[in-house]
Amino acid sequence: MKKTSNLESKSYLDALGDLFEPQLVQEIADCPFVSVPAETVLRRADDASILHTPLVVEGSIKITRIDESGKEILMYFINENESCFLSIAASLNQNFSNIDALRAVTEAETKMFLLTDKQILRWNDQYKSWRAFVAALHNSRFVQFFSIIDQLAFKSVDVRLLEKLRELSRHDKEIHLTHQVLADYIGTVREVVSRLLKNLEATGRIKLGRGKIEVINL
Repeated sequence: MKKTSNLESKSYLDALGDLFEPQLVQEIADCPFVSVPAETVLRRADDASILHTPLVVEGSIKITRIDESGKEILMYFINENESCFLSIAASLNQNFSNIDALRAVTEAETKMFLLTDKQILRWNDQYKSWRAFVAALHNSRFVQFFSIIDQLAFKSVDVRLLEKLRELSRHDKEIHLTHQVLADYIGTVREVVSRLLKNLEATGRIKLGRGKIEVINL
């Protein structure tokens, strides 16, 4: 993780002007602005800077949840001009126990402003645009959470895998993902995904390669 210049952050601040009042944008401009390489694991316990909440202006962060057995499930992505709803909620409630099991990994090189808990609390009281921003995040994430519940409660693993493969292959029949990433997407373990993929390959529906899956007929 490296800090970048104020000059580099200016163009991103201009874009944030469409979301927030000028005074709030100025406060964001005073926050640390960092660039994080792709596939960087962000851990709160390992790095004091991760005690901040990210406001992403370029790139993407994948948020997953890990249970006691080590099983990991995709929660959501933090994309451009978004933040981590669960981290914001924890800051507003001053209760961080609900995010202890979260794992954050950058999907690509990601640039972000780092916000403190105190700032989030004060902005929620002071700025109407910030409250609207948080409300929009709330609505978006809960739609995603209900989708996760529907998939896990009502669809078998093989159906979830087929649906994810169809989704990923809409624009490119060659999917470059590991079996572990696919397992994270659909809320299961890598061994199950590997076995199901081998079954699909045996029936001629896909072709497996090193770090890739070629879709033939799903």
